[in-house]
Amino acid sequence: MNEVEVFFRWLRRARRIARAALVLLSAALAVKALLLVSNQRRPRRHGQWAQTAVVRWLVRELCRTLNLQVRHRGPLPDRTTLLVTNHISWLDIPALLAVVDADFVAKQDVVRWPVIGDMATHLGTIFLQRGARDAAKVTADRMTWRLVQRRNVIVFPEATTSDGRRVRQFYARLYQAAIRTHSCVQAVAIRYPGLDGADGVAPFIDDDQLVSHVWRLLGEKRIVVELHFCDPVRADADRRSLANLTRRQICAALGFEPDAARALSAKIRFPRQHNARPLAVGARRAHGRG
Repeated sequence: MNEVEVFFRWLRRARRIARAALVLLSAALAVKALLLVSNQRRPRRHGQWAQTAVVRWLVRELCRTLNLQVRHRGPLPDRTTLLVTNHISWLDIPALLAVVDADFVAKQDVVRWPVIGDMATHLGTIFLQRGARDAAKVTADRMTWRLVQRRNVIVFPEATTSDGRRVRQFYARLYQAAIRTHSCVQAVAIRYPGLDGADGVAPFIDDDQLVSHVWRLLGEKRIVVELHFCDPVRADADRRSLANLTRRQICAALGFEPDAARALSAKIRFPRQHNARPLAVGARRAHGRG
């Protein structure tokens, strides 16, 4: 990298840092206003509308700041849906929210992130405390309530991130929320394309720290993320069958070789999927209504 490229990278970072600071400040004020509205005991639909508006605005501005270009294909959910996806980066969250309205399941550690943690808490995020007794059961109960309220819910069944070159084993317990509420389950394959097939900057893995990762992202000209919405299925199979099926859908959408997918899933038993039936849905934006 020559001196000119270094100069423009620093200039790009400075401009984006200033914009990001303004966006976060505005978002923090919007969240406070949202809390004020909810405390006045307004009708619930007003509070939900305001929350959705804040999330949409924040996602739009964040994508502009990072020049995050979201490309998607496949049918979007048109009814209450549990969306399950492979996990590569915290960028997965704004990318998905740019396309669908939904609540997220996130690890409890996010609460400690500066500014973002506070906003996530007040904007409907469901937090999972790893290692806690009955953590999965408590989280599944909260997800069930959101689905009953006709809110889409997004979960990362791998429970961790990867570099995007493989899909880890899917944990099945949180699928129980969809089974209880007879909701749809839809797999979403996420990919950050790069010169060698996967972007080397986007993954947030191993010992990455949020601040240093954001610093690297701010220096990039643009970041492209591709979302492939697979065919949804009815949640009338057992949770392990649903987890295995949606994982295979994601592997297929990402173009992983069948042998490679089987090697990565050597410890997973795939039962017959005679109860999991595809649904035909329209390709329009989901608003979390059944």
